[in-house]
Amino acid sequence: MAWRAIQAALPREAIISSDIGNNCAIGNAYPSFEAGRKYLAPGLFGPCGYGLPAIVGAKIGCPDVPVVGFAGDGAFGIAATELTAIGRPEWPAITQVVFRNYQWGAEKRNSTLWYDDNFVGTELDEGVSYAGIARACGLQGVVARTMDELTEALAQAIKDQKAGKTTLIEAMINQELGEPFRRDAMTRPVEVAGIDPADMQPQRA
Repeated sequence: MAWRAIQAALPREAIISSDIGNNCAIGNAYPSFEAGRKYLAPGLFGPCGYGLPAIVGAKIGCPDVPVVGFAGDGAFGIAATELTAIGRPEWPAITQVVFRNYQWGAEKRNSTLWYDDNFVGTELDEGVSYAGIARACGLQGVVARTMDELTEALAQAIKDQKAGKTTLIEAMINQELGEPFRRDAMTRPVEVAGIDPADMQPQRA
């Protein structure tokens, strides 16, 4: 639903970046492009915090093109300190969308698959507001709780970007867990006749 709301306001000529994580991986299926060199993604490398600096670099390289970065709240937390830099007058204005579900969703999903729906260390602090952090850094911070609010916030942020204002949109989404990137890699090991499971363990030198 969030990505459909984004599609309704995302300019066709925009350059976008995505971070790692389920929210952005699911989003890979939604944007469409009429030209090349419009989508910046970390691919299979998995660098948390990629989305924000990537879109800043895109704006420096293409100052007249609207740019929008996307990240889940876990991955964005790795790069959140960059907000203190991009608020300076010499930095270009950008738009950043943070999907807020208060969890490391990909890691939580992997944990529930491996450990019978148990998980640990994947919940994020509900008292933290990334929109509030953006405002504290002298930027615009907006919270969107519905599809209409997200579409409206993104459309306004694009207009404000043209006027030299950076906006962070905190999109509040549910905690539904997506499928893992490699479902086959998350299956349990199985015993094979004639093979001792201990032989499959790494051996010490």
